[in-house]
Amino acid sequence: MTTPDDTIRSADDWRSALEIRDTRAANPLMDVFATLWRHSSDDHPLTPDDIIDLLEADNRQNSFYKAPSKETVINQLQYLEYTRILGREVRRADDGETSADEESDDSRWYMAPVLSPSEVRLLEDSLMLSRIDPEELQGVISGLYQLAGGSAPSTDLPDISIDGYEHINGEFLATIEKITEAMNNQLAVDFSYCDYDEQGRLVKRLDRRTGKPRRYVFDPYNMVYKKGGYYLLGHFHNCPVPQNTDQNENHTNLFCFAVNRIRDLRITSTRIAVPADTWDENGLPRKLTGAPRFDAVAFARQRPHMTMGTLVDVVMSIGPSVLTNVYEWFDNPKVERVDGPFDPDDDHEGVQAFHYRVSVRSPKLGIIWWALQYALADVRVESPQSVRDELLRAGLQLARRYGDE
Repeated sequence: MTTPDDTIRSADDWRSALEIRDTRAANPLMDVFATLWRHSSDDHPLTPDDIIDLLEADNRQNSFYKAPSKETVINQLQYLEYTRILGREVRRADDGETSADEESDDSRWYMAPVLSPSEVRLLEDSLMLSRIDPEELQGVISGLYQLAGGSAPSTDLPDISIDGYEHINGEFLATIEKITEAMNNQLAVDFSYCDYDEQGRLVKRLDRRTGKPRRYVFDPYNMVYKKGGYYLLGHFHNCPVPQNTDQNENHTNLFCFAVNRIRDLRITSTRIAVPADTWDENGLPRKLTGAPRFDAVAFARQRPHMTMGTLVDVVMSIGPSVLTNVYEWFDNPKVERVDGPFDPDDDHEGVQAFHYRVSVRSPKLGIIWWALQYALADVRVESPQSVRDELLRAGLQLARRYGDE
């Protein structure tokens, strides 16, 4: 029996061989493997006869191609059942349903996908919201389809025609790759950061003293998605660790950058100065607070918006119609049902005779933005007073801005 080690010794060899298979002598193992990859799934298994038919159809332009015999196909299937190539698992679809004799000739086989159709669809839809160059995006989605094999949700790539793509950063995926390499090797990075101009173009921030593009030297900790944005979290390389736990309502010792606005990122030869486990969940020195260590995903989940202030305890009263919004925006709200309507002075017929008291943790700026976002709904911040004061100030400013002249 032919083994993969006889002809193919790496994933690159497999890919190259698959690309030129119509110009070389047939390799039964490679043929069967490729056919299962491309055409089979758990709900569409293939018999040996199906595989032969597909091989003949796929190679009809190659007059020199000769499909393997049914016996050869069965031998390769039995080999693949117990030998994973490129990590791919080949399974029988009808174990326990046929006799041993029948299994030899007419069993149905499929290649288990790396990703299920639902997983591919979820990732594809998420990517469609990312600011990735359309050609690169097509390539990424095509790769997802390859991982799904015959389980791919569609053979057609989505049409990507969004006007905003003309304002994207073409370095996006390359930047992610470099950041990942830097994090894996515990190295600092330096880069320029961009803002949008009036034409929607990304322009580099300038150093006010020199007038040249400003360079940021940064210890990268992790990258996270938040409400459609992809952010790099970390610490400025040259900033020392504070020796106290003084908190700032607007920012922590940690900072975030939108990855799609990073340009010209370089990996330095300098190791990160301050490891991620130096910080607690609020971005304060953990040796001084004893609080849980920093976790980038938890850090992002605890924030309704990607604001960098330390977490404060917030108590709100909300109407029943807002409860779903609370759970959609806050990771772990504490909810208590309270008798009486949201507005004690509202005794109109049909008003629900209860409301909710909700406790959440959020940065101050994050909860202010959230409360303003739902200002027309039944939301009232009860504490802390500093948040109430800022909401009042915002309300007065809105009244001046939109009130009668």
